[in-house]
Amino acid sequence: MKKLKIAFLSYRSKPFSGGQGIYVKYLSKALSDLGHEIDVFSGPPYPDLDPEIKLVKIPSLGLYEKKSKFFDVNPTELLNPLNLFEWLSVNSGGFPEPYTFGKRIKKIIKKDLDEYDVIHDNQSLAYELLFFQKIKPLITTIHHPISKDLKYQLQSTDDFFLKLLMRRWHSFLVMQKFVAKRLKKIVVPSNSSLEDIKNEFQVDENKMERVMNGIDLKLFYPDSKIKKIPFRLVTVASADVPLKGLDYLLEALSDLIKVYPDISLSIIGEQRKGGHTERLLKKLNLQERVNFFSNLNQEDLRSTYCEAELAVIPSLYEGFGFAAIEAMACGVPLISTSGGALPEVVKDAGILIPPKKTKEIYNAIDFLLSSPDKAKELSEKALERANLKFSWETIARKLEKVYLKEMENFKHANN
Repeated sequence: MKKLKIAFLSYRSKPFSGGQGIYVKYLSKALSDLGHEIDVFSGPPYPDLDPEIKLVKIPSLGLYEKKSKFFDVNPTELLNPLNLFEWLSVNSGGFPEPYTFGKRIKKIIKKDLDEYDVIHDNQSLAYELLFFQKIKPLITTIHHPISKDLKYQLQSTDDFFLKLLMRRWHSFLVMQKFVAKRLKKIVVPSNSSLEDIKNEFQVDENKMERVMNGIDLKLFYPDSKIKKIPFRLVTVASADVPLKGLDYLLEALSDLIKVYPDISLSIIGEQRKGGHTERLLKKLNLQERVNFFSNLNQEDLRSTYCEAELAVIPSLYEGFGFAAIEAMACGVPLISTSGGALPEVVKDAGILIPPKKTKEIYNAIDFLLSSPDKAKELSEKALERANLKFSWETIARKLEKVYLKEMENFKHANN
């Protein structure tokens, strides 16, 4: 088939963690391996890409990665109106990155648009996409509507002022909803996301196509050199993010200690100092049972999964669920909620339980820890499903077809 030159846009692409950084890194590599030329345009934090992938760094103030969002800025930078807007927005509780990325990417890429066969946006949903799709075939991936995050955050508190801050942070949703319903082609990772985007963003489902995400099977695999730690559990969670459902797992863990005195939990994610999760750990007396691991290299990430006897995904909602697939590919028996797309991902290769159910988490963990044969059976099923369905090569080949179809549609529409 024709080899394409693809502009891949991502407003932030944190390496090694977070769905967006993973998506950018591995999809760009898989497309490159198929012979396509990929240029990634990303705002900070920048992705960790393979050498053959060109990275075009889209500058920003990068305030979320600085100690002080207010003071850690060169005053001369604020002479630029867009920088000043970004600084004011961040320091008044907003999240302007998708908006400011759109403004900056248009200025940088506009003169080079003719070089590219197709543009693929990774959920910035900036206003400028509506300009791009008039000039070039455009595909946008929406992993899930961020309005779902806001919904669960609002449900997690009765504090009126805190709810105002949550709404302020999510004010970029006005732009995303406006843009999403006007795009010509959207790729989603699950049927669950498709339904949610249709309902939350009022997008015509005929404009959407499901292409599930993948997993790096050279990184995630059962490593026989890594010794299992008895009664060790593993999960992936951003501390203090209600959507991840960590509270329910911690509450179950506090009860499981009475039956399994040596039980412990590894959390792949970062703990916020003085935050809700730290206070809950202290309240439940779990400080010595729970460890957080962040910024892991690839080997340490695999080790953290492989040394666990069970993986637990307590999320209230997932648009896809990278953590579930990572655990499955490592052959770790999986317990997952049925939130969002997780049933589509897990199928019968794990135990599915309803979200927000501490007792159900307790029962599932207790069952697998006391039933090694069942745990072994789930381990084998998980490994088989991960290898069969979720290679990035498979995903890239499906996206090739989406690109070519949209290029053909664009050609007909402009003749």
